[in-house]
Amino acid sequence: MTNNNLILWGIIIAYMAFIFIKGVSKAKKIEDSDDFLVAGRGVTWFFLFCTMGATVIGGGCSIGAIAKTYDWGILMLLVSTGWYLHFIFSGLFVAPKFRDAELYTVAGYFGHRFGERPRFIVLILSLLFSVFIVAAQMAAFGSVLSAVLPNFADAQNILRWSIFVGGTMVVIYSTAGGLFAVIHTDMFQFIILIAGFIITLIWCVPDIVGSWHSVRNTVKPEFFMLEGGKGWLFLITTFLTFLFGETFAPGYATRYCVGKNIKETKIGIAGVGFFLAVFFPVVLFFIALYARIHFPDIDPQQALPQVVRQLNNPVIGGLIIGALLMAVMSSADSALNSSTAIFVKDLFEHQLGWKDKGDGRMLRLARICSASLGIAAVGVAILWSDIIGLLLFTYHLWAPAIILPIIIGVFYKEKTRELNNHIMISMLAAIFTTLTYRFIFYQGNVDTSGFNEFFKKLVTIDPAVIGVITSCLVFLVIRILSRALNTFSFQSES
Repeated sequence: MTNNNLILWGIIIAYMAFIFIKGVSKAKKIEDSDDFLVAGRGVTWFFLFCTMGATVIGGGCSIGAIAKTYDWGILMLLVSTGWYLHFIFSGLFVAPKFRDAELYTVAGYFGHRFGERPRFIVLILSLLFSVFIVAAQMAAFGSVLSAVLPNFADAQNILRWSIFVGGTMVVIYSTAGGLFAVIHTDMFQFIILIAGFIITLIWCVPDIVGSWHSVRNTVKPEFFMLEGGKGWLFLITTFLTFLFGETFAPGYATRYCVGKNIKETKIGIAGVGFFLAVFFPVVLFFIALYARIHFPDIDPQQALPQVVRQLNNPVIGGLIIGALLMAVMSSADSALNSSTAIFVKDLFEHQLGWKDKGDGRMLRLARICSASLGIAAVGVAILWSDIIGLLLFTYHLWAPAIILPIIIGVFYKEKTRELNNHIMISMLAAIFTTLTYRFIFYQGNVDTSGFNEFFKKLVTIDPAVIGVITSCLVFLVIRILSRALNTFSFQSES
């Protein structure tokens, strides 16, 4: 190993050790289950800003997004804003409602707003979502770590050891310090990550400007087209897929509930949405363009690693790689914390009737759930290679069932059994339609050889988009029918 590699790995290991120790040290601040699950509801806007940012910028939003930008160009710049725009909406309108009602989970909001039956459906979806997402984030951390580790063994064994080491660190500090540990480690991770990308931009942009005359000859024209040569239908549906994909996901919803007050909650969550929607697509674009100019024939997944290596600076490279690893880890610890809240609050406390009698019972339960879920997730991630497919399946069900009811709950003042029934029907219709479309019509499940080009593109639309549209249409139709029937009944009685 060269001196540069020794410096680079020394920085990465030191950084990981620092984050681990900072996380474990927060255990002394935990006195009850509210401290563990929602950080005592005393989080200021700056910590909310950082923890939301660190949670969304995992492996997918960094290495994966730069790879897609390398491939799609400006198109990815546009559609990736969907990842961040929902934070602006949530911060301004949804999170204040969660914080004001002192909730813990999305299922809790459904119980608070629409009653027990919709809450039970969301509990089932939340349990599915949480188990798979923790395992998927553990697997993602292992994949990123194994990609940058030296080849000391075969690839599969490196991946397993990476998942085991990273997963164990997450489980220990999350179980010790709860959401306090998660939020404080997220702050360091987000600052280092943003600083690393700014340094990379400072290094890349002058090179791109200096060689601009040759860019047109080395980069394909589609790279600079708004729809990337793929058509406007692809642009619109892909944007909606990014926008709906994680809107109101459990890991974010938990953070809606932890702000010091409503003002701090709004600033922290909407603020990071504005910041990332403006800043991060620019980062993706220039790093991907630099990789396109200097490494035109590489695997797109190697775009960011190649640019970091080109820096030829082990200190900056170590910080960027370390921050990327920690960013994926922050997504994993967030998923683990929100999953613990779902099990403790929605399952044990609400469904099974467990209560805290002042003896720390619920705090012990929270720690047991956190450790058990984490260990199970590490095991699943090591043994189950198709965990990402299961996660995508859960994503496809989450958005159609969740998005419309939350928006209705925030903007609609009516609180009636009739509205609750209509919400329930639209949720079930959206879930049924999504499953039918995904398993029968979605790409690969139907022979499209006899279709024209429009229908061939139509069956590539993400199931979550189809489900959300179905949810809106069904709700609209039954509201119109219901009002027509009520009017008819009133006139008949008159």
